Amino acid sequence: MNMLGSMFSTVKPRLDDLGTDRLNYYYSTLIIMGMSLTITARQYVGSPLQCWVPAQFTKAWEQYAEDYCFVYNTYWVKPNDKVPLTVEERVSQQLIYYQWAPFIMAIEAAFFYLPVIFWSMLSTKSGINIIKLVETAQKAEGAESEDRKKQIDIICRHISNNLRKRRTEEETTKMAKIQRIFGMQHGKFITNVYLVTKFIYMLNSLLQFYSTNKFLGQNDPYWGMRILDDILHGTDWEHSGNFPRIAMCDFQVRVLGNLQRHSIQCVLTLNMFNEKIFLFLYIWFLLVFFVTFFDSCFLIYNMFSSHKIVEFLQQFLDNQEVDENEEKKPDEEKKKVYRKEQHAILLSEFCLHKFTPDIIILLKMINNHTGDIVCTEIVGRMWNEFLKRDAKLVLQRFVDNDHNIETKSSSLKSVQLYEEQRSFI
Repeated sequence: MNMLGSMFSTVKPRLDDLGTDRLNYYYSTLIIMGMSLTITARQYVGSPLQCWVPAQFTKAWEQYAEDYCFVYNTYWVKPNDKVPLTVEERVSQQLIYYQWAPFIMAIEAAFFYLPVIFWSMLSTKSGINIIKLVETAQKAEGAESEDRKKQIDIICRHISNNLRKRRTEEETTKMAKIQRIFGMQHGKFITNVYLVTKFIYMLNSLLQFYSTNKFLGQNDPYWGMRILDDILHGTDWEHSGNFPRIAMCDFQVRVLGNLQRHSIQCVLTLNMFNEKIFLFLYIWFLLVFFVTFFDSCFLIYNMFSSHKIVEFLQQFLDNQEVDENEEKKPDEEKKKVYRKEQHAILLSEFCLHKFTPDIIILLKMINNHTGDIVCTEIVGRMWNEFLKRDAKLVLQRFVDNDHNIETKSSSLKSVQLYEEQRSFI
């Protein structure tokens, strides 16, 4: 019990998650562990099965028969059918899952938690401590103005240092094969590791769905739907054979040097619980897979679509502008210096080049655990710094590019005109 208690205390919600992550590593793990604990208590505290034995059996013999049948396996025969004559036929109809159900569930719970261990081990290798930054953002959310400003400064400084370090590495180091895969130099390390973790979540759900079917001896992937249909329409397990409550058991005892074989009938009360639990897991695995799949597709679209990145950051800048209009800050006048076209150029440069995918992931996690207020201040602070430090350079570079394009265009027109005159002569 102490071990189970420590396992439950280990599984906690994390601050570096998004979307359906918690559905996988937290809720799925706790739910399956709870089911495993329930079946374990039923097996080893109560009576897992009870058997009808001949009258000459003593109480000790009866207990021996029940323990033997629980350990060795039972086999199912339809009520109106005859018991198979050969041992091979009886073995082929054995029910081999009910003894191992709690252990299988414990393994399933562990596998649901493994992807988040992979994520926690690799995510810190990027130089961004996501959990600490989210904790700092949570402190800033409930702090006074001065403390809030200090916490926001810490987050902005951490982001700026990460971006500066990335640019330095791009200029001074060569790209190794492993770095090309995970995209450390391009600010995509956390994003790629996170997407791999999402893929592991989905793969885990599919493998658990498949392995559970094999463990129960179900060759039909739609067995869960059939059981649900049987329950809804009142079809008895005696006809379907799904998680039978009554089964047969054969065992031999040595009496006066001779082996005597007995066939007894047993009641599997465990299967009343197993039916509901495994039907729930059947639906749960499919639900978790599809929800994680659509969440991953939505995340990929938002992370790699320029329009969605600009839209994500623009909402915080719009909130900042509303706040500044209400408080009439002096910076408001500075923003009016830029025309609409210039503002669009600066916004595009700020969103698509100033922020890497890893920083976008970080902001999404901060926004997920704190709200819009903190992200508004972070993005607003970095936007103001961008305007003061890089705005003139960006606009000048844009003007130079336009000038170069116009020069090339005029040169091309001159060459075309010369060719036309030459052909005419």
